[in-house]
Amino acid sequence: MGLRLDALVGKTVRRVRRVHYVEPGGEPDTESGFMELSADDGFVVLFDSGADGESIRVEAREWVDPFREPLSVENREFVRRHGKWTVFDRSGAAGYAHLIGNTVVAVHQTGAGDRVTALDIVLDRCFLTLEVRADELRVLISAV
Repeated sequence: MGLRLDALVGKTVRRVRRVHYVEPGGEPDTESGFMELSADDGFVVLFDSGADGESIRVEAREWVDPFREPLSVENREFVRRHGKWTVFDRSGAAGYAHLIGNTVVAVHQTGAGDRVTALDIVLDRCFLTLEVRADELRVLISAV
């Protein structure tokens, strides 16, 4: 795990971004993908599935698009044929909007040692649950 989870406590969420895979000419697969939370003090945390396909990776950074412009001819062709991961601001979207303006009160993890398989993030007026299932990060937001 790249970040101590207690670093989230006391942070107030100001922006929520998700990174979803978009097939060529298609819609994003919104069932899974990275999740990024930005706090009012500039703190950013990125959640993703770990390399083992079962744990959650947590890092204190923004997601950076490896296929951002300008693209080489080869990369442009790859994206055209195969699609790519793309970031979406979900701050105002259904469910995600519950997180905005809420302060993290506690973080509970499931797993052993440095291997975290699920996170429950308790905020003022909602709960955020993150799990990895079949190599995909799943997100559940429950309003109080």
